[in-house]
Amino acid sequence: MTRLCLIFDLDDTLYSEHEFAYSGFRAIERWAYGKWGIEGIAHDMKQMLDSGMLGKLFQEAFAKHRPEHSEEEFAELRDIYRTHDPEIALFDDAQWAIAHFAGQVPMGLITDGTTEMQQAKVRALDIAHHFDKIVFTHEGGGRDFHKPHPWSYEAIEAELGSTDARYVYVGDNAAKDFVTPNLRGWTSVQVRRPKTIHRQDVIADGGTPQHVINSLRELPGILGD
Repeated sequence: MTRLCLIFDLDDTLYSEHEFAYSGFRAIERWAYGKWGIEGIAHDMKQMLDSGMLGKLFQEAFAKHRPEHSEEEFAELRDIYRTHDPEIALFDDAQWAIAHFAGQVPMGLITDGTTEMQQAKVRALDIAHHFDKIVFTHEGGGRDFHKPHPWSYEAIEAELGSTDARYVYVGDNAAKDFVTPNLRGWTSVQVRRPKTIHRQDVIADGGTPQHVINSLRELPGILGD
C-alpha cells in the first residue's frame, strides 16, 4: 500500500507573510523610537510593502527617517526584523488541515529564509510538534540552498520516505515551490491566497503545479481522503 507523506511550505501557505512583515515593522518602530525618538517608520514600511515594494523597502524607509544612518545601524535594523518574536497566526484552513492530517500521515515542512527567522515563526505558530521533519533550507548552506535546490526535498525523503511513498507538496509560490517536486515525481499543489508577498502568477520553467486550490480544506479531495 502506498504511504502518503504530506509536505507543506510555510510562508503564505500556512500563515500570512504580510502579517509577519507588519509585526517586524512594529518591532523596528519600537527600536527606532527607543534609540532616536523616531515615529512613523512602521506606517511607511507598511505602505511601501502594500504598494508592491520589496527589494529597497528597508533602505528607503530608514533613509527617510534617519538619513545619516550608518551601515552598522542598518544591519541592526535588519537583525531586529529577522530576530523579533512575531505576532502571527495560522490561516483558518491551515489550522484545520494540520489538525485533520496530524497523526494520520507523516508530515513535513520546508521553509526558506534565515534559520533563526523561520524558527521564530514556527515557535510563534506552535506547530513544530505536528511535523515529523522540518527543513530550514538555509541550514544547507545559505540562500543557494533555498528552493528549488533539491537538498531540502532529499532531506524529507531520507527522513520520511520508503520505496512506496507518495509525496504531496503544498505551497503557494509557483516561481520556486514546485520545480523540484515535479522533477522528483511528487504531487504538487498550489494554494492560492488573496494577498501574498510574492506574485502567484509567476511560474518557473517546470514549476507548474499539478493542482490548484483556494483552501487547504480541498486537500482531501486531491489526496483521496
